[in-house]
This record gives sequence, structure tokens and C-alpha cells, in this order.
Amino acid sequence: MAPDPSADGYWMTATDGGVFSMGAAPFYGSTGNLRLAKPIVGMASTPDGGGYWLVASDGGVFSFGAARFYGSTGNLRLAQPIVGMASTPNGGGYWLVASDGGVFSFGDARFYGSTGNLRLAKPIVGMASTPNGGGYWLVGADGGIFTFGDAVFDGSAVSYNAPSGASSVGIIPVGGGYWVPNDLGGVASFNAPAPPPGPQVNSQSSPSAQALADPPQSIAPSPATQQACWSQTPDIAACNQDSLNDINNARAQEGLGPLPLPSDFYQLGTVAQILAVANAERTTRGLPALPENANLDQMAQQGAEQGNDPTGPSGYGWGSNIAWGDPTPLAADFGWMYDDGPDSPNIDCPSAGASGCWGHRHNILSPWAGASGAGAYNDNGTIQLTELFVENY
Repeated sequence: MAPDPSADGYWMTATDGGVFSMGAAPFYGSTGNLRLAKPIVGMASTPDGGGYWLVASDGGVFSFGAARFYGSTGNLRLAQPIVGMASTPNGGGYWLVASDGGVFSFGDARFYGSTGNLRLAKPIVGMASTPNGGGYWLVGADGGIFTFGDAVFDGSAVSYNAPSGASSVGIIPVGGGYWVPNDLGGVASFNAPAPPPGPQVNSQSSPSAQALADPPQSIAPSPATQQACWSQTPDIAACNQDSLNDINNARAQEGLGPLPLPSDFYQLGTVAQILAVANAERTTRGLPALPENANLDQMAQQGAEQGNDPTGPSGYGWGSNIAWGDPTPLAADFGWMYDDGPDSPNIDCPSAGASGCWGHRHNILSPWAGASGAGAYNDNGTIQLTELFVENY
């Protein structure tokens, strides 16, 4: 299917190229009356909604309405069948993608790379272009995400799909991130608004959209926490207790119970505490715990000592956080998880709807499996705490 960008509606296409227009989406034609060499597997609409393209599994492209034909792979012998397409923002070209991740560009669509030379765990099932056409995402049936050009990796749906055996069916850019729907009706959201309510995927073992949704507003730390944690001489014991109270109050507003900390939590080192808190936030929302990795600890420590977000290993999807001036991991967790939206200290969230809003929370709640690391550094009295989460590491 494809949305009508100019109005409230959408088109759906069948494998014979029959097109069904819904809402205000106009009908421009179909291949329903043609004998096709291969079935239709995808479609894309023009930016103004004045037309659309259909693509067959052999890469044959059919254009309707204002959509212009720029080329196809219909005359090529493909290693793997075409599974989807995406158009450039101005409608002057399009990309086709095959199940091995091979990408074919036509018109003004630029080639930014492919997975054609990689051994994939599961086949590619779809693609989407970035809003400015400077890159694209590919998505595998297992929910794995591959980025090219200026496309940003915000997480994958591998762990979201795994408990129920669901298969991803595409990727939809939304806001500053994307949704990844699967064939059981579930939708995993990454750095994007929570999707509308719909069928849940094995809600007993998979995180629901509600469990991963952003809070409706930022919550400031209580006066007691501010006094205990950020006075001239912080009271560490009181800071921990008051921060935990704030966390539990915020969790109650999300319908969650108190944060379950290990029985020996206060005897653990700072790095172990950071990771224990993050994993408690994850597992109580149905996400897998991420084991500590010594290499990632080293990378996180380097970020802490430099006063920057840690940088993850090359070739992997990752997310990282840093907190400046929070004297304990519990104080940092409250800021990252519950005081990270509009009107919070998060400098990447200057206003509601900014792409950086709740970014620290999204990193902690990345719905994939992998490994984690953390770091801590006292920079002349300013405590700098970091955490790093890496997919499939």
C-alpha cells in the first residue's frame, strides 16, 4: 500500500496489480487487466498524490497518473526478486530493492549502498527513503535495519519479533524515526510517536506499544531529590532514596510497579549500578536484559572521561547516553527516563516534537538484544556517567 500525501486516503495493490483507492485517494489505473510476467510486490506514490508506481518481482515498473517511468530491471536477470520500492521526495526517481538487499536506482534517485554483498540472517522485505532523499533504510524479515546515506539507525525490531515468531513486512518513516510493522499486526516504534492501538504481538512476552510509549510530559525531580542530590554537599544515601521514590512515582503513572533493584545494589560499583538500573527498566517492560561487555565498558568509560556520549563499535547499531552532574546512577536514570521531554534539561528537546525528545529513554528501551557497557568519571567534582547499548554484539 501507499499513502496519498495530498489528502486523507491511501491506495492498496493486489498481486495482479489491481489498485483499490480509499478515502480521498484518486484512482489512476492498474494492471488488473494485464497478463503480468511476475506478480506485483509493491507500490509508491508521487509526492503530490497525483500518481503512483507499481513494481513487480522481476523489477518491472508500471506508472499511473503523474508518475513518470524512469526505468526498471524487467530486462535484467536478477539474483533475487524485487520486494519493494521507494520514491524520491520530488518524484523524479525511485529505488527498487531485492530480497538480498540489492538496490537499483532510477531517475534522480542516487545509489547510497546495499546489502547485496552481505550474508543476511533473513531476506530484505522493504525499504523507505529519508525525507530529503539523501538516504534510505532497508528492513529484513527478522526486523533488522540497514541504513545508507543520511538514514539514521534508531533501533531494530529483531527482539520485538522474536518471542512470537512474527516477521517484519516493511518500514514507515514517522517524525524523526520510523515504525516497523509485522505480519501479526504489531508495530515497533523507534524514535517515533507510539503507533495507534492495534493487535498486540504475544503480549505475554513481547513489549507492547504502551509499555514503550513516551510519557505524556516530563516530570521534574522532587524538591527532596533536588536538595539531596544537587546541593553543595550531596547526601548520596538520601539522593539514592529520593531518586528511587521519584522513579517509582513516575513508573506508577505508566501503570508499572516499583523498579526492582538487585538485593546487593548499593554494594555494587557505579558501572554495575548503571547497568542494573537500565536492565530493570528494560525487563519490567518486556525487553531483554543486556549483559555487560568489557569492550563496551571501555568505550563507555572513554566517553565519560571525554565528557561526551560514548561512540559504539563500527558496523553495529548502538545508542548511548551521558549525564553530567548526577551524583548517582538512580538520579541519572530519572533524568534519562522520566525528565527527558519538552521543558526538561535535555538540550536535544528544545520544543515538543523535536527529534531529540526522549532520546535517552529510547536508547535505554531499544527493543533489541545485544550487550551493554557503562562508565563513570569525576571531572573536578562533576560526576559524568555514561551507558552504551549495542545491537547483536
